[in-house]
Amino acid sequence: MEWGQVITLIFGIAGFMGIFMFLINKRIDSLEKRFDDVNRRLDRIEEDIREIRQLIYKSLGEPTKK
Repeated sequence: MEWGQVITLIFGIAGFMGIFMFLINKRIDSLEKRFDDVNRRLDRIEEDIREIRQLIYKSLGEPTKK
C-alpha cells in the first residue's frame, strides 16, 4: 500500500467516525430533551397529587394516629 492510500484510508475512517459521533451526540441530546420533558410532567403530577391529598384532608379531617 502506498502512503497516499494509507492517508486516504486514515482520513476516511476519521471522517466516518466523526459523522457517526455527531449523529450519536445529536441522538443523545434528543433523548435528554425527552427525559427533561418527562421529568417536568412527573413533577407536575406530584404537585397535583399533593394538592388532591390536601383537599381530601381538609374535607375529611386530618387522619389521627392510633
